[in-house]
Amino acid sequence: MINESAALTGRSAGSLAWAGLANTNFWIDPTLNIAGLAMMQSLPSVDPRTVDVFYGFEKSVYASLS
Repeated sequence: MINESAALTGRSAGSLAWAGLANTNFWIDPTLNIAGLAMMQSLPSVDPRTVDVFYGFEKSVYASLS
């Protein structure tokens, strides 16, 4: 997935991301030269609890940069 615009989490436009079946997620932000990886081995895929954990992690990474 390529973000065409900036995300609410802080991810820059042009960033790359992917989510795996067992809620394994990553993003790469080439604009800020950072990446994040969250490996949660749980089902169902896109479980709201794991999505919240991933987005919380991503937001905290971007918040720590400012």
